[in-house]
Amino acid sequence: MGNQHLQERISQVQEKLRIAILLSLGAGYMDGFTFFHFDGRFAGAQTGNIIQAGISLAQGNFAAFWDFFVPILFFIAGVMFKVYYAHRLTKKKQPSALYLMLFQLIGLTIFVLLYETVLSWVPNAYFVGILSFFMAIQFDTFNKTHGHGYTSVFTTGNLKILSVNLAQYLITREKKYWEYAKIMLFIVPCFFVGAFLATIAVKLFGNWALMLNSLDLLIVYIILRFEG
Repeated sequence: MGNQHLQERISQVQEKLRIAILLSLGAGYMDGFTFFHFDGRFAGAQTGNIIQAGISLAQGNFAAFWDFFVPILFFIAGVMFKVYYAHRLTKKKQPSALYLMLFQLIGLTIFVLLYETVLSWVPNAYFVGILSFFMAIQFDTFNKTHGHGYTSVFTTGNLKILSVNLAQYLITREKKYWEYAKIMLFIVPCFFVGAFLATIAVKLFGNWALMLNSLDLLIVYIILRFEG
């Protein structure tokens, strides 16, 4: 009964707007970090990696193709892992969002610490790939806020939702469209702000700048665990 109550409470907290804002800020930060620091690769926005992989292959640059293709494979693996692990947790009546967030937080933090101390030899493509693995878990776990769909890892879908609902509101004047559009007006700029902050942080701290992303995830975990 205790686990079921915790699961229901976390499901409600999981959809709060502050969670969506923090995760979107972190996603923009992560992609800003990898794009700036790792030659245009993205940890979350796999569309960018797919396009650049296609361009590289067309140009006959197979090394660059593989560099952009590796994060895509890790992203797929992350989604598959999330589905499997969430299934196991659900069968045990455990709150999957809480434990997946904890896994992402601990995994990302340990990896950054190891990379900065003993794993600096890891090729850039695989470094970004491992980050993509953790971003995929977030993407497939946190996809609703206030009962509405959104994406917490990249923002093209959010921009479309914003535009559609603004248009629908202007046509119908129905309040529900404006309410959904307002949510996106909070979320979409977070990716911009995250990328802006990451660019500054990388100049100051190098790879250690990713620890600020861990701090962001820690705040999300604390909210999930103790709020509500």
